[in-house]
Amino acid sequence: MGEPNVMVNFRLDRDQPLRIRWLATDGVPGDGYKPQVTAVTLASGARLTMDASAILESTAPDHTGGIGSYLMTFNGMVGYAVDHADRAHVDRLDDEEIDYDLEFVSDTGRVAIEGEDYKIVDRPRGHARRVQKQAK
Repeated sequence: MGEPNVMVNFRLDRDQPLRIRWLATDGVPGDGYKPQVTAVTLASGARLTMDASAILESTAPDHTGGIGSYLMTFNGMVGYAVDHADRAHVDRLDDEEIDYDLEFVSDTGRVAIEGEDYKIVDRPRGHARRVQKQAK
């Protein structure tokens, strides 16, 4: 089944960030709301659920998009052991584009609602790249 452990890098780079228009008035991304990638979907259609701490998301105001516009990127390394439920999908992964599920969670735990609290303006695909863990 391959090496005992593998790492996968999931990312959305700053040269093609997610662009959103923020509509909520009880906070903004980075100040009151934290973006969170909750799952990724591989080209095969396999959906991999992400732990809340697996991927680091970053937001910044989008000065070219006007008031309420924000950019988001993400990067994370996730380890998969031999007995992980998604390991068969990970073993077939090399370097590919991915889709991703995203939530914005407020400091109080409220999840922002797409279309009501924010609108996605541009949603580029992310990337996943399998990295073999080197034996010591």
